[in-house]
Amino acid sequence: MTETLADIEALSLKCRSEQSKEYIAEALHCYKASAYRAAIVTTWIALVFDLIDKIRELSLSGDANAKALETKYESYIAQIEQGNLQGIKAALEFEREILETCRDQLQFFDPQQFIDLQRLREDRHRCAHPSFQQVGVPYTPSAEHARLHLRNVIVHVLSQPPVQGKAALAELKTMVASSYFPSDSARALLQLRSSSLNAPLEPLVRGFVDTLVFGFLTNGDVLFYKQQVLAALNAALSMHPAIVEQRLEKQLNKAIRDVPDATFSGAACLASRIDNAWALLDQASREKIRAFVENGPQGEVLAGLKTLAAIAELNDVVRARILELDLDDLANAIEPLGVGELARGRALQLLQEVGSWDRANAVFSKAVLPLFDHLDRQDIERIVRMPTEHGSDLPGANGYRLFLNKVRGSQLIPDVELDQLLRDHGAGYLLPQDEDA
Repeated sequence: MTETLADIEALSLKCRSEQSKEYIAEALHCYKASAYRAAIVTTWIALVFDLIDKIRELSLSGDANAKALETKYESYIAQIEQGNLQGIKAALEFEREILETCRDQLQFFDPQQFIDLQRLREDRHRCAHPSFQQVGVPYTPSAEHARLHLRNVIVHVLSQPPVQGKAALAELKTMVASSYFPSDSARALLQLRSSSLNAPLEPLVRGFVDTLVFGFLTNGDVLFYKQQVLAALNAALSMHPAIVEQRLEKQLNKAIRDVPDATFSGAACLASRIDNAWALLDQASREKIRAFVENGPQGEVLAGLKTLAAIAELNDVVRARILELDLDDLANAIEPLGVGELARGRALQLLQEVGSWDRANAVFSKAVLPLFDHLDRQDIERIVRMPTEHGSDLPGANGYRLFLNKVRGSQLIPDVELDQLLRDHGAGYLLPQDEDA
């Protein structure tokens, strides 16, 4: 134990509700007065009251387990008010089992936290029940012992929201599904750090991963194909890497194996856009994604080409798929989908094959000019040589003139060298001095 009394008092300020602060204040007063038995008993009372408050709060939010527990507890209180001794017996039993109840039905505690709180219950019995001790030898806890219980109750329970079970998972799902949850991983991380995922039990993290993965792939789910899911998974991975990686390895491989073809593009999206996900896939899953890139529906494959190409093992099949695209599909991949440099080879190939000015203008406007920033000197020289080396019908096309104007403005090739290249390949009429004449 390293906390001083001042540390514990400061820690008590983290109690999430005013009631919790009031509950623990009496225990702190007992501790200050060196009444350590009283401090431990009062700490237990604070714990029980806070757990009952959390059950009621969860019940209001719709948690079925919490609602059943609240109904049961309220029935005991009603019996006590009516003078029914059975109600007193049942209420005492409810208190004796409250730790197990909150652990098993509401997942409030992890195993280590449960042990800490169980020790408090045992010490509370030793402090509160003289019959548990030898006659004339009361239990005498130390200051450190009492302070440890105070600390554990505040950290494990009083400072925590009542959302460690199904209610927490439902709350997180609602958060991610919201239109206002960010699709950027860094901003998603800020949101999740202010949620129950910041200090969760391991089952909550696993459940969160499961909810996001299968919600993303289930048509009709509020998370279906939502970009926020990808940001949330990457944020969770940075917060709890060991747990999330282990769960993703299991669930991604299961999803890729079992998901129907109609939504397989979603599984490929998860594999390519979750950090380090490819490394978590088994060989069968990798081969299935590779087959999807090779043979999947055009629109679905195009949507994921950019991120799929970033996976080294898929780069060759992505480039091969791009070489099969027609001009319109290529244009869609370049502009809305940001394929960029990957489309360069296909764009030049289509340009090389043009047989009319109209076709040349279309290829220049839809593919070559949008990719201009990805072209180098060798690409430009190749284009200028196309009319003589491949019979490409470029001279006379307005798109060719626009392209050459961009080349001059870019200074990728000195004007003198460009002029000579144009003369050598049937486009001398496009030289500035010839145009002026």
